[in-house]
Amino acid sequence: MPSSIGSVSQLVAVIRAQLAPRVELSGPGPARASVRAVPRRAVASARGQLEAAIGTRINSIGRDDPQRGRKAFRIFLESILLSHLGEHLMNDPRFYQLVDDVQGAMESDAELGVMIDKAIAHLTTAPR
Repeated sequence: MPSSIGSVSQLVAVIRAQLAPRVELSGPGPARASVRAVPRRAVASARGQLEAAIGTRINSIGRDDPQRGRKAFRIFLESILLSHLGEHLMNDPRFYQLVDDVQGAMESDAELGVMIDKAIAHLTTAPR
């Protein structure tokens, strides 16, 4: 994902702030190794796999679906949250309610709305 989205890190920081009081972030989540301990090639590979998975899911949304942009952003949001908070949340129905709440809160914020629109534009026009 390009940095023009407003930086995935910025979005994740905002999302974490929304999530922290509502969800227990413990459990078998991602390793908290330092950046130096992870080879750059491994980071690039993991990032490429995440981008490919997001692209595959977005491509499954009908091009004529009037909610395509919103659904694409939700896929992005779910994927980023799971990659940063731990895939163990994938089996928790509360996680998906939380994603609904976070997406709604983000969409109602004017500043984040601009970032979301940029992300949607990128997600739905990028070659997959």
